[in-house]
Amino acid sequence: MIRIDSIKIDDFRGIRHLKLDLKGKNFAICGANGTGKSGVVDALEFALTGNVSRLSGEGKGNITVKQHGPHVDRRDDPAKARVTVTATISAPIRVVTISRSPNSPAAADVVPGDPAILKVLRNVETHPEIVLSRRELIRYVLATPGKRAEEVQALLHLDQVERVRVGLQKLANTCEKQLNPLNATVKTAEDSLLRVLGVTEMTKTSILGASNAHRQVLGLPALVDLTEATSLKDGLATPQPTQPQRIPKAQALAEVRAAREALAEIASNAAAELAADVATELSVLASDPALAEGVSRESFYQTGMRLVDGGACPLCDRPWNPAELKAHIQEKIDQLREVSLRREAAETKIAPLTDSLRKVRAAIDSLIGFGKLATPPVDMQTGGKYSASCEKATKVLMAFVPLSDTISALGSISVVPHSVLGEIDELETVVGKLPEPSAQDAARDWLVIVQERLEVWREAKRKKDFATEQAKKARQASDIYSETSDAVLGEIYAAVEQDFAALYRFVNRDDEGRFEAKLVPSMGKLGFDVDFYGRGFFPPGAYHSEGHQDSMGLCLYLALMRHLQGPEFTLAVLDDVLMSVDASHRREVCALLKKEFPDTQFVMTTHDPIWLRHMKTEGLIGAQSAVQFRTWNIDHGPIQWDERDVWTEIDDYLKVNDVRGAAGLLRHFLEFASAELCHRLCAPVGFRGDAQYQLGELLPAAVSRMRRVYANARRAANSWNQTDVMAEIAVRESKFAVLAETSNTERWQVNAAVHYNSWDNLDRADFSPVVTAFQDLLHGFTCPDCAGYLRVSPERETPESVRCDCGKTTMNLRERT
Repeated sequence: MIRIDSIKIDDFRGIRHLKLDLKGKNFAICGANGTGKSGVVDALEFALTGNVSRLSGEGKGNITVKQHGPHVDRRDDPAKARVTVTATISAPIRVVTISRSPNSPAAADVVPGDPAILKVLRNVETHPEIVLSRRELIRYVLATPGKRAEEVQALLHLDQVERVRVGLQKLANTCEKQLNPLNATVKTAEDSLLRVLGVTEMTKTSILGASNAHRQVLGLPALVDLTEATSLKDGLATPQPTQPQRIPKAQALAEVRAAREALAEIASNAAAELAADVATELSVLASDPALAEGVSRESFYQTGMRLVDGGACPLCDRPWNPAELKAHIQEKIDQLREVSLRREAAETKIAPLTDSLRKVRAAIDSLIGFGKLATPPVDMQTGGKYSASCEKATKVLMAFVPLSDTISALGSISVVPHSVLGEIDELETVVGKLPEPSAQDAARDWLVIVQERLEVWREAKRKKDFATEQAKKARQASDIYSETSDAVLGEIYAAVEQDFAALYRFVNRDDEGRFEAKLVPSMGKLGFDVDFYGRGFFPPGAYHSEGHQDSMGLCLYLALMRHLQGPEFTLAVLDDVLMSVDASHRREVCALLKKEFPDTQFVMTTHDPIWLRHMKTEGLIGAQSAVQFRTWNIDHGPIQWDERDVWTEIDDYLKVNDVRGAAGLLRHFLEFASAELCHRLCAPVGFRGDAQYQLGELLPAAVSRMRRVYANARRAANSWNQTDVMAEIAVRESKFAVLAETSNTERWQVNAAVHYNSWDNLDRADFSPVVTAFQDLLHGFTCPDCAGYLRVSPERETPESVRCDCGKTTMNLRERT
């Protein structure tokens, strides 16, 4: 898909000006923490995607690429900051230049801007996972199953699957949650209908039987069936508009009895005890600020989730990707799961109380209607206020928050105003004094009221039945989608699981050659268990060391990327991802990357120079495919171990007669260069457990080894009768001996100037010969053509040759036998 040829960074992050030539090959950046390695990673990610992962995500607050991408001295002029990448893309092979500034991070200057090239670059932008840091890597291993599923599915670009699953599940839950109040409404309507029917159960036979008895009194034909369209008062004469509406005495008295029963129920000891019990539980929640805030937040987040629409937060209008915003909110909701469970338990206990309140309200509202028909009207003003208070209490209890309002409502729920009972008594007295209606009037009133309440019940039941069917279908859709997606994801994870296990076995073949793993998807979660030496399957964090977890994370990432991109997996940027892998497996990791991913360009950072040497030894990177940062400062950014720069910097120190600064830098560079020479020449150095070697241990070993190499090469040439070669080597050997001797005579001044504060007694004239001597000595280890250090080959067996990287300097070390 794409390989990086070079990157040029200007005033971006902690880098002022830097150009690295990657040549489309694996490349490593080595340096201690704080030397600017990750700045290169940020720049590369920014150029390719327009984003910097380190500056985004949860916990970053107001940090943005535009404001904080430029170097701190360019924060007011972000247009001056720029990253330019030269890359080669495939199909067809083209060289492209991508330039981007944090002043407008979404707009990249692409040359050439062919549609085919832009299509490839858009594909790269949608795959920011090509850049991986350890904090991102380890989350695949140690995350909770639900979070791991999100991370892995996002990496596989299957996060839409999870969003749809969550959406369907929420829809099903919402539909089911609506059923409780609808069921309560149907029950209230049914109770009201049964009272006027004078029957105990709601059946077609009982309704038709009672209705036909009253229709017979009026001489109306009997109804033979009861359908949705059936009217119980069919054939009944319509009353004249001038006729006053009468109070149906029997029905009114039945409603009075029902109201008394409902009020007795809400004022009972059982209701009071239940309300007190729930209030106590909520008081505990309210007394703990964290829990109380959690309840409010959980409610707030749930509301926010429902209101998410478009490309901005509904509260602050900050631009968001809707999917990312919903995932962000859902993560917060999940963190409040304990609070949610306690809330659900309290709401379950509150449900009977809200049902009682609805029953009281329905009964009193019915009596208020009868009171208006009385002559003179019976004023039930207090009853009306109490009915309104019951409605308000019902809404408060269902809303649940704020907790203080809910607790207050629970405290007064069983208190029935005495005047309400007085008003009911008054209405009952008025109704009781009404003359008994004739049989025909009673039958007519009965049919009218029953038909009204039947219509109310039918409408409530239609809404409930519709919602029930809706909830059923929503749950079926959610379950079918979950089962189907789990099956499809299971196939994907099975393939990834096998590849992951194979990669991990490769790295740890010395002790975990039979390693297996299990990736098990289930309802939006992804379980991840690994074998521990045949003792069973456990989460990676249970028994495996941090180093093994790191290598698991890398292997899982590589398996996922190989499954996701296949042959288009041509670039991966690994930012110090294997910082804790033990030394015994570093070589195997290098071998894995080289063997299993030969077509992928890896750009790697590490703070460990031993890692860098393993990369070179295993051939994962070439001799010139690495840089080492020795320090960083705010004015210059990363400073490399570059010979040209080092000698210039030493000369700058000497120009101002700062011998101490020049001596310190020279000593540090000599230690760096000597370590590299010992590695390349396989020079024997006394072992140190802390790997902290000093110049006095490294440079003499390198010089001694180089002398032996020349001597062995001369003897080998002599054994093959190569007179000219032997003479040429002898000349090089002689020159090197002079350089070594010269540097040896001057070496005391370096140590003195660094360690014994003798710099007070040295000046530029004294120290300049020291610098020249060591500069010449290091050149004695190089090829005259490419200026690269010589190396022996092979590294671990008996050396057979010494050569440079360009191949123009080659000396045979094998003697004729």
